[in-house]
Amino acid sequence: MAVYFVFDRDCIGRRLEEPDGDILDIDWYYWRIGAVLPSPPPNPLKFTLKRLNPNAWDHSPYMPSYFRAAAPIFSDELIAALEECGVDNLDTYNLDLFDPDNGQTYTNYKVVNIIGLIAAADMQKSDATIHDSGSPPLYDVDFDSLVIDPAKAGGHYFFRLAESTNALIIHEKVKQHLLAKGFTDLAFYEPSKVAL
Repeated sequence: MAVYFVFDRDCIGRRLEEPDGDILDIDWYYWRIGAVLPSPPPNPLKFTLKRLNPNAWDHSPYMPSYFRAAAPIFSDELIAALEECGVDNLDTYNLDLFDPDNGQTYTNYKVVNIIGLIAAADMQKSDATIHDSGSPPLYDVDFDSLVIDPAKAGGHYFFRLAESTNALIIHEKVKQHLLAKGFTDLAFYEPSKVAL
């Protein structure tokens, strides 16, 4: 039976500022529904890192392989490792990631649209608060404990959870591959032990 995990970042590293003004008119909603974007975004997209604060507890000079944002930002190395393992649903967009501390612009990251929104939650076994009245409940479910139904996940390696689109779900095979490749700055949480 397939086992799935919630994919996340697990490191204290650089953080992002809000997107640069020239792309604030992008409707980030479309990046969260698991479908191809209705129109192409600017090329490249532009984000800026937060300035380093030597007294901050929540960030450091470390450049992580994954930045949480309206649309996730993955390093080229992470994208390559995911694709090596069979993940074939990443729609990637060029990114200029500006560092105000040294004036450098990093181009070895991409903004990622994850194609595939899958209703894979076992709602009978999960502990959840449902905010919408649809059947099945989609998009706006708060989970205190999530149980993934492997049959509903359909063997997919990496996807957004339809019931809570902020959740990225990863197959155990991909988790093991990423760990073997040395991605120590990522987290793979058991769904039943995290709140979403």
